[in-house]
Amino acid sequence: MKKINKTVIIFLIVMGLLSLTNLLDIKVNGEVLKLSGISVIVGVVAYFTTKKTNETKTEGLDIKTIFKDFKNNPKAIIFAILPFVSVILCTVIANKFLPEFNEHIKYRISFVTSSELMKTILLMGVMTLGEEIAWRAFFQKQTTKKIRYIFSIILTSILFALGHYSSGNFAIVAYDLLFVFIDSALFGLVFKETDNAWCSWIPHFLADVLALFLI
Repeated sequence: MKKINKTVIIFLIVMGLLSLTNLLDIKVNGEVLKLSGISVIVGVVAYFTTKKTNETKTEGLDIKTIFKDFKNNPKAIIFAILPFVSVILCTVIANKFLPEFNEHIKYRISFVTSSELMKTILLMGVMTLGEEIAWRAFFQKQTTKKIRYIFSIILTSILFALGHYSSGNFAIVAYDLLFVFIDSALFGLVFKETDNAWCSWIPHFLADVLALFLI
């Protein structure tokens, strides 16, 4: 097991706590306060300020090696394809058994989709990249130094899913968080195989775009 310095531990704890704040349903002037998004900002800052604790300066985030990382790792390609299957399956099941699900998702991501389509897609690209740097290149990578990678992926995905919590019908909320967890785990597996958040960002961003068009 590798050592984790105190600064990294503090960042990990802050991210974890922030991801849980959506559960509190804090409201200001009648509007729900979404503090969990700050966890992404904290994670991005944490990655770049603690990068020296990794073996190389670009560890976990190297845009130059995306093609090589996928080419040399068939498992990473499979894990990168599965989120698209997950999105389609989630939508098909929801349309048949939970017709209110799409409205729940539209409400949850309304702050993203309030502008025109191209701006929405661009914003989604930036946000998903931030999430991958924060939750995969920092949180998952750092926690893997102390616990087995599968437990790190599970912990990361639980917190990531809870950070997407939005109040509503229990069945719909649970269904939403289940698929967020599954997708997060798949992104985590892509990252585990490639050690590159750019590689996990590609399926994350494209799967979110697909979901946007499906709803």
